[in-house]
Amino acid sequence: MPGYANWKQLFNEELLQMREEGYDMSGLPVYRDDGPSLMPFPGCESPETDSEVWEKAYELLSTRQKEPLRSDYQYKEPNDWQDIIDAAEPLPYLKPINEKDYMSRLQGAVYGRFSAVILGKPLEMGMKAADVREYLEGANAWPLRDFVPAVSQGSKKSARKDCIVSTKGNIQYAQSDDDINYTLLALLLAEKYGMDFKPEHVGRNWMENIPYHWCWCASRQAYYHMVNGVPVEKIPTLLNPWRECIDGQIRTDLWGYIAPGDPIKASLGAYRDCSFSLVKNGIYGGMFTAGCIASAMTESPSIDTILDGGLAVIPKESRLAEAVRTVRALYREKPDRDAVCECIMERWGHLPFAATVNNMAMVVLAILDGNMDYGKTITSAVCCGIDTDCNAGTAGSIIGAAVGIDGIEKRWYTVLNDTAKTTVASIGEIKISEIVRRIYAVYEKIK
Repeated sequence: MPGYANWKQLFNEELLQMREEGYDMSGLPVYRDDGPSLMPFPGCESPETDSEVWEKAYELLSTRQKEPLRSDYQYKEPNDWQDIIDAAEPLPYLKPINEKDYMSRLQGAVYGRFSAVILGKPLEMGMKAADVREYLEGANAWPLRDFVPAVSQGSKKSARKDCIVSTKGNIQYAQSDDDINYTLLALLLAEKYGMDFKPEHVGRNWMENIPYHWCWCASRQAYYHMVNGVPVEKIPTLLNPWRECIDGQIRTDLWGYIAPGDPIKASLGAYRDCSFSLVKNGIYGGMFTAGCIASAMTESPSIDTILDGGLAVIPKESRLAEAVRTVRALYREKPDRDAVCECIMERWGHLPFAATVNNMAMVVLAILDGNMDYGKTITSAVCCGIDTDCNAGTAGSIIGAAVGIDGIEKRWYTVLNDTAKTTVASIGEIKISEIVRRIYAVYEKIK
């Protein structure tokens, strides 16, 4: 088995991914929700097993990656750090904060992230906005103003059965979650190397601290390749149709936390982290998140300066930058979350559940709709659907960094009892205040 998925899954995912990246896919089947059912390649008609059919098809499909992109492809999406920065919009004016304010902002970002992840975790099931609303209405929790009820007796929808401890009335700590793990893995990396780490250090850090099955998508595939001795430079693209997935934007908050007011510095840490397993918009998602957080940790940040700070570290002609600009324009024209959410699904709803562009579009929408109100921001992120805990966590981290701990209603974080349970081997259960202390120590060391 080739890592995270079987050959048929790899083929179906790769077919969609290559179309999105601009490869000439003429002569291949049109992608459907259930994937292509007939083999499009000659020489694959009568193999011994289905696995061999799809393996041969994948090999033939991947040969097209050696060909130039379509001549009519409108996006320019480099992978080199300097090329990315050179292709971005100019930085907005950002005024630094003082040391006292920094601690408040850091607390807001960390507690804000953890609480938002727990808010979205019970509904992380690939639900669309309509599904989320049906569940919440059936639980008498619409509009969402609090943590998600465990049961929706008035609907046929169900919450995740493994997340009861993250539902209203049952929360006593931040439940183990990959979004939380990634923040702590980045902390371990920063404590050991500061900002001077390489992609291989990212992989070694994972292998030393988290089980293989606590990674998903590109991260799990990268872990698999690292264990099997694949050269690091080949990992992002080898058998990896998830190379532009959400993994980047959910694991780079730490680099924004330790670079307040400096999106370029923050995005460099994010780039080094993400380039271990991702390319193009997968990397940009992490850089955008880190850039937004660094921009939020400034004096009197606004929604515009935060988002402009994120756009200043990704290529302006990328699909992700286009999505950010599109959502901002749509919301400016009609500030209606549900209407804009529907537009996002019409434009990017064909992308996988864990892709970058569709999910970051929802994060941007939640930030716009929340308008610096932490509670409204994270509940909007959940109500938009798709990857609910990831999107709420990212939006909550960014706005938490902007408003500080005093700008977050205590009910959102006191319920966690200052405790996070993780599956990070060298950390395990930990006080959230201790996480904040350790991040501050790294910041003091590298500033």
